[in-house]
Amino acid sequence: MNIIEKRDFIHSYLHYADEKTIDEFYEKLQKEEVLRAKLESRAAKAEDDIRSGRIFSRTELEQRTATIGK
Repeated sequence: MNIIEKRDFIHSYLHYADEKTIDEFYEKLQKEEVLRAKLESRAAKAEDDIRSGRIFSRTELEQRTATIGK
């Protein structure tokens, strides 16, 4: 079953789903939306950092993180 068929199936049978199923589906979609927003925000910040010259070489990064957790 391809993605379009799956969407059509879900749409057709959504009104038959019980509240627990709807709640689970809603929670999953909500988590995905929050994750998507976080990733987009991080990507935008990274692009801004690159444009502004706030970057580190691999060596600098390794040196900065070498003492973390010790």
